[in-house]
Amino acid sequence: MAATPQNITLGELAQAAIADYLKHTVAYKKLVLTDADPENLHQMRVGLRRLRTAVQVFDAGLDLPKAGREPRIAALGLKLGRLRDLDVTRLSLCDRYAPDLPAEEHQYLGVVLLHLAKQRHKTFKRVKQLLKGDRYGKFKQALTTWVEKPTYKAIAALPAEQAMPDLVLPLVSQLWLHPGWLVGAKAVNTKAGSAKAAHSGIQVHSRLSQAAVDTLISDQGAVLHSLRKQVKRVRYQLRLVADLYPRALEDDIQRLSDLQDTLGDLQDSTVLEDFIAAVVPDAKAQMPTLFALLADSRHRAWKQWQSHQQHYLDASQRQRLRLALLHPGDSAAQTPNLKTPDLKAPAAEKTAPETNGATASQSRRRAAAKGKAAGDQTSRRKSKSKSKSKPSAARSADQP
Repeated sequence: MAATPQNITLGELAQAAIADYLKHTVAYKKLVLTDADPENLHQMRVGLRRLRTAVQVFDAGLDLPKAGREPRIAALGLKLGRLRDLDVTRLSLCDRYAPDLPAEEHQYLGVVLLHLAKQRHKTFKRVKQLLKGDRYGKFKQALTTWVEKPTYKAIAALPAEQAMPDLVLPLVSQLWLHPGWLVGAKAVNTKAGSAKAAHSGIQVHSRLSQAAVDTLISDQGAVLHSLRKQVKRVRYQLRLVADLYPRALEDDIQRLSDLQDTLGDLQDSTVLEDFIAAVVPDAKAQMPTLFALLADSRHRAWKQWQSHQQHYLDASQRQRLRLALLHPGDSAAQTPNLKTPDLKAPAAEKTAPETNGATASQSRRRAAAKGKAAGDQTSRRKSKSKSKSKPSAARSADQP
C-alpha cells in the first residue's frame, strides 16, 4: 500500500529517523579516531544530537533497549562535546582573531595555544578510549539490533499526523517559558484594547550601555547558554518533523538556527576571555587588541540577540508557530520523506560507511518512495499554476 501522510505510522517515522541518524553517527567513528580533521568529530556529534532528538520526540511510542535510550546518547554526546569545545576555541583564536593581532600579542597567543594543545591531547585520549570501549559498543549494537527488528509501544501504530502535535508542542512550550527570553528585557503594563496589548507585555532594553551589556552577559551567561541549548533542541525537533508540515516551518528553523549562532557568539567571547585569563597573567593588559576584538564581537552579537528576542517575545509569533504545529499536512498533501538527506556523509567513506545493519529500513523506504513518486506526479500537475512559488530551503549544515 502506498505511503501517505495519513497512513505513515508514528513507529515507521521513528524507525526511519533513528536508522538514518545512527548510520550517520557510526560512519564517522574511524575518521574521528584518525584525528585528521575536526569536522569529523563535529559531524559525529551532529548525528548523536539528532539521534537524541529523535529518541526524545518519539519516546512515547518506542520500546528501546537500555543502552540505546536518551540518557546513554546524551552521555556520549557530552564526552565528545568536551573535545569539540577545545577545537572550536582553537579555530576561533587562529582563524577569527589571530590575523588582526599585532606582533607583540602573538607571543602570548602562542602560550595560550600551547596550553590548549596539551588539554586537547588529554581529552582526545579519553574520547579514543570511549569510542573503542564497551559503552560505545553496547550503544551501537543495541540500536543496530533495534533498527533491524524494532519494538514499539501501543501508540506507535497511530498515524504520524495524528500524534505529531502532542509530541512536538511540549518542547516548544518549554522554549517559550525559558527565563532566558527575559535577559535584557522588562515587563510593561498594557491597557486592554491598546495596540501593545496584543504583544507579550515584555519590552526589550534597546539603550543599554556596553558596560551594562557586559554585566548582564556576565551575570546571566548560564541562563543564555541554557536557552541556546533549548533553541537547538527545538530546531532539531522541527527539522525532524518538517516534512509533515510542508513549507510551514522553514522560516522558524532558519531563524532558530541564526539565534543559536548568535547566542553561541555571546558565550564564546566570554569563554575565550576566561580561558586566556587563566593562562596569561594580567591577560587584558598584555593582549588589549584581542580583548577589544572579543568585546566588539560580544556587543555585535548582543544587538543580533535583541532582534531575535523581540521577534519571539511577540505573542503573535509564538501563537503562529503553535497553530502551525497543530495542523500537520495543511500546506500540501505531501508524503513525509523518511530519509534525512541533509546529513553530511564522511568524505573518505561515502560509498561504504560503517553501518552494521543500520539500513534495515530500506524496504519500508522503498515502499514509501513509490507512494511519494505517485504523489509527486499528482503534485506536479497541481503545481503548474504555482510554478513561481518559492522552493523549500531547509538549512543543510549544523553549527558547533
